Amino acid sequence: MKNGSPASKASRGDGDFYRAFLALDRGRRNRIALRILRNQEILADLYDHFLIREAIREKGCSVSWKSYLRAKGSRVR
Repeated sequence: MKNGSPASKASRGDGDFYRAFLALDRGRRNRIALRILRNQEILADLYDHFLIREAIREKGCSVSWKSYLRAKGSRVR
């Protein structure tokens, strides 16, 4: 049974994008990834995602990115 919901269509589109990204040569993938990471809004979302995953893994409360880096020291950078 096919699911025609907008969410399922969006996830198929994401898969297409990811397959196209992986089909690029290594240098182009790196350039695109660096360009994406220069976008401050995307970078902030990545930090948030990482910190949420760490809080879940540690079974603790949320922590700011700066506090996390201070606690972990230079090993994270």
